[in-house]
Amino acid sequence: MQDQKEFFHFVETLHAENNKHNQVIGSGVYLYSFKFNPNISQEFYEGYLYFERDGQKVQNVAFVKVVGEHADVKAIEVFHRTRTAIDDVVLRPWTYLFSQQKDFSELPHDTELRKGIWSLCYDRFEHNLKDWTKLAKPKPKGIAYNDKLKLPIKTCDGRLNDFWRDSISELISGVGRIHSKGLYHGKLRLRSNYVFINECMKIINVEGSLDELKSDDERCTEKKKDIFDIFWMLDQVFQSLGENKNNWLECRHFFEFVKDSRTLKLRYDDFIKKVAGHPFLLSADKRINLFDDYECKRTDETTGEDIKLVLGSSEFDTFKSWNNAFLASTGTSTNVDNFMLGVYNYGKYSGDVEDLLRYLRNLKHHYHQHGLAAGSMVDVDRGVSKHFGGFLELLYKKLEI
Repeated sequence: MQDQKEFFHFVETLHAENNKHNQVIGSGVYLYSFKFNPNISQEFYEGYLYFERDGQKVQNVAFVKVVGEHADVKAIEVFHRTRTAIDDVVLRPWTYLFSQQKDFSELPHDTELRKGIWSLCYDRFEHNLKDWTKLAKPKPKGIAYNDKLKLPIKTCDGRLNDFWRDSISELISGVGRIHSKGLYHGKLRLRSNYVFINECMKIINVEGSLDELKSDDERCTEKKKDIFDIFWMLDQVFQSLGENKNNWLECRHFFEFVKDSRTLKLRYDDFIKKVAGHPFLLSADKRINLFDDYECKRTDETTGEDIKLVLGSSEFDTFKSWNNAFLASTGTSTNVDNFMLGVYNYGKYSGDVEDLLRYLRNLKHHYHQHGLAAGSMVDVDRGVSKHFGGFLELLYKKLEI
């Protein structure tokens, strides 16, 4: 029943023919409108939902096209699955629609809206990620897209922008909650399935039901694929915006960790936990806390030998004699360098890697006990990355998988 007018007549007939005293027949009616350019193929149209005749109660919306074979069936399935998956990271659809332009003699008869399209109606969003990436791509000198919330992705001190750090973490957690409801997305490689609304990134168009898969292995595979698709998408976006992971140490470590996790075929729950807990996605406080956690394990009777064996491996050769390089590089007399040097001079440290871990753990405790004049834990974390870049990421890789 593609034509909405046909549906109204159908309900009107049911209402007229209803002769049961204990049954009510009715329908919820709204008006919608959107503008389009018949010469341009668009993935979505901006428009409005009207709930009252005077047009006072109006909702700004976007109509996202559903394409492919059996678009009618797909639109209904995706609508209901997305509604079921409703979550902080999933944008709620209002309805699904079949739309067809009125017949005007001056319009071509082969445009998609003359033929009719199926769409899902969502709250109006600013951009989908596909369109935003085109806007944000590096332009010739003197031309720049102004989005201070999301750009630059890599900050001047080599960190992941807070918006992207928080959004990636929320996406991982949110997709995990989608899976817990017996669903999977299935198309998270497509940038058009991510939208920006109210300074947040959200997902649209949840497509898959885990119940339709035959085995636990298939279900686990699809769930992991959703997560891997997020990282595939991120890799493409970062590269499009000129942030090649090969030239960004922390980012490269993160994507290598994801790749290694896939190779090892971790259990789904372990995989989610370890990827979400990677230092690349953590705040400064949580990053520094990891040094404390690993130092506690190093001094614990049950885990100490394993930690010492890892720290003594050749992969940590770069950090042997770390104190000589550190002392040579702290001559700039910055506030953070003075703090770090003070903590170093307060204790006794050799040049072995175990003592580096102990020293970094002590940085946290000195900060909490004595503070840092005109500074924060973010500044301490920056100092650690400056002098010992890649150490935390290597620790995480060797101790978590």
